[in-house]
Amino acid sequence: MKFSKIIFIALIALPICTIAQKNKKTEEEGISEKELKAEAYFVEGMKYYIAETFDKAIPLFKKAAEDNPTSSGTNYMLAKSFLASNDLANASVYSEKALKMDENNKFYRKFLGEIYTKQKRYKEAATMYEKLADKFPSDVDNYLDLSNIYILQEKFSDAIEVYNKIERTIGVSEEITRQKQLIYLKQNKVEKAIEEGDKLIASEPTEPEYVVQQAQILISNERYDQAIKMLQNSLKKNQDFAEAHVLLAEIYRKQNELEKCNEELQVAFANKNLPVEIKFKILGSYMLMMKEDNSDKTLENLLSLTQELVKQSPKEAKGHVVLGDLLMKKGEMAAARDSYVKSTLYDKSIFEVWLTIVELDSKLNHIDSLSKHSEEAIEYFPNQSFFWYHNGFANFAKKNYEKAISSLEEARNLAVDNPELGKHVNALLGDAYNELKQYSKSDDAYEAVLKTDPNYEHVLNNYSYYLSLRKDKLSRAVQLSSRLTDKFGENATYLDTHAWVLYTMKEYQKSREFLERAIKQSTGVSGTIVEHYGDVLFQLGEKDKAIEQWKKARQMGENSPSIDKKIQSGALIE
Repeated sequence: MKFSKIIFIALIALPICTIAQKNKKTEEEGISEKELKAEAYFVEGMKYYIAETFDKAIPLFKKAAEDNPTSSGTNYMLAKSFLASNDLANASVYSEKALKMDENNKFYRKFLGEIYTKQKRYKEAATMYEKLADKFPSDVDNYLDLSNIYILQEKFSDAIEVYNKIERTIGVSEEITRQKQLIYLKQNKVEKAIEEGDKLIASEPTEPEYVVQQAQILISNERYDQAIKMLQNSLKKNQDFAEAHVLLAEIYRKQNELEKCNEELQVAFANKNLPVEIKFKILGSYMLMMKEDNSDKTLENLLSLTQELVKQSPKEAKGHVVLGDLLMKKGEMAAARDSYVKSTLYDKSIFEVWLTIVELDSKLNHIDSLSKHSEEAIEYFPNQSFFWYHNGFANFAKKNYEKAISSLEEARNLAVDNPELGKHVNALLGDAYNELKQYSKSDDAYEAVLKTDPNYEHVLNNYSYYLSLRKDKLSRAVQLSSRLTDKFGENATYLDTHAWVLYTMKEYQKSREFLERAIKQSTGVSGTIVEHYGDVLFQLGEKDKAIEQWKKARQMGENSPSIDKKIQSGALIE
């Protein structure tokens, strides 16, 4: 805004100067044709400049300068046009010309200082601002510009001296004090920085923000005793100074005095005048404390305060998110998920919250919730393949295979840059297409997975098993199931899959060997595996042993619909 004001003043001043010169010449000796042309070019150039069409303004200003070479205003506008076009070299040339023609014009000098600064010609810029400061000592802006140049040159002592001059003019100022403190801290002159903060506090003893800022400097420089004393003194004067309790808690946390830290934070939190934003910062301090103290007591304190904050501000999404985080630490996944869901009633824009909700639904195996929440997440983040995948997973689990495929296809399109997720998407697509008997698409999806990860066990198992059921591509099926048992030779399910592929190929003796390995495993032995063992025994002519295994399978539960008929008839029913 300051720069715009200068432009406005310059635009007003230039035509007036020109007209005044014209009137003088009219009275005395008349206006030359060149000067009239220069005036016309200048006016036309100004039209383009105001319209920000600088490439058209520049040649017109140049013509005006050629016809009236003594016009400082024309050179100034040329400099401004070149600067607006990011041509610093020409901007400095014409700005120097303008100043040479009118050395007392403070706008020209200031503008040239700005150009030198952009060109990193700091020494020359400093000369400009030094002259401005000498000529216009009451203009604080000139001193501020000069101090900035000194800082860029790392002339910190000179910058401090300029700030002291400003303070002698306008008194103690928060902005100036902050700048001086930054310089002193950069110079590792901590005592000087603290002295400046003390002066600022003394200038306005009732301003708590000055105490907060001073305490932060003390804390960052491990001047804990000084900070505690200052904050406690401030609390004697103002008991409602809640931020002081927050800072005291931070000091005690750093000193590992967690009990005192906890007490200070509770006092601060109980202050009803403390803004919600500050209370969330307090919770953040508590969360930091959790890294060092994972006791149940600390967690319960956190939960209690967060629940109280949620009661105070029930429509503040952040409160529900923090509560969800704490419930997760406590291991209460369902309650955490519900808290995250509650937060979305007030803010639906946080991607990480939806991500956590969907992940928790999946871990909890709450399929209906997963379907609902993944659909809601898709509404707000339609380009996120993760949500489409989980929606496809939920619909697959609910046997809504067509809807599952629709979501999974979208997930696959969006997961081009995420090959890891793409594998899971294709694996599930293979299963879904198989359920709809779209075997060609199912095989293509499985093969896409194996192309990038030849040992993806879910695909090796399902793909080879489904091929055996279809009695299709059995050489490919046995290749895949062999790879499975080579890598996972103690997995009963995978041994059964390979055995069933061999069974389909009528290699009954080999099938028997793998099934006997399967039923000897300590875990994962299902009724289906035992039933398959009975089928193989029957094919090998051991009918009585086959019936015995079928009966055992029926007792175990998980088996085929024809199990009773097999037992009653004593024959294999496929």
